[in-house]
Amino acid sequence: MTAFAVFLVAIVGFTVLKNAGLLSPFGIKSEAADSQVVQSIKRTEEVSLLALGIQGITSEERCSTAFGKCIPGTSDEVYLQYTFTGKLGIDGAAVDVRETGADAYTISIPAFEVIGYSDPEFEVAVTDDGVLSWVTEDIDQTEMITKILGEDAQQKHLEDNEDLLQEQTKAFYDNIILSVAPEAKITYEFA
Repeated sequence: MTAFAVFLVAIVGFTVLKNAGLLSPFGIKSEAADSQVVQSIKRTEEVSLLALGIQGITSEERCSTAFGKCIPGTSDEVYLQYTFTGKLGIDGAAVDVRETGADAYTISIPAFEVIGYSDPEFEVAVTDDGVLSWVTEDIDQTEMITKILGEDAQQKHLEDNEDLLQEQTKAFYDNIILSVAPEAKITYEFA
């Protein structure tokens, strides 16, 4: 046999033994399982007033340092692209409607809150690793997602949309009250 034929037979034999799990007495076996039980169901009276379509891209870069300077070639960079719908509203159970006179009402509205997110999609758009990036701690993509959906980001969405949330609240409760009492005067108090 020629050297090429021996090499080809060796590669085929190695592949067959590897796939059959006979190459080593030690191997890797992997199993995954998921079990879920719903412990309770809680009724909520949340009122969704706005649905924000949010999309963006965020990045994080790390490198190993020596004497406070990045070591060339050790950088690790991740660009994460995301899209989701954020729902903003109020806790309807905390709304207080008081009759303050003949056909006059005062509605006290609690602080606006992020009710939740729907249709989240997170995808690594680009990674840029230096030649020696293996010496740098990996970037935690879950931590990046947590920052995108975290309390600071939620507070910013609420602050940026405060006026629109107040307008939508007025429209929502005006429709309810004016359908029953068309001559009503409504005053709003926002937390």
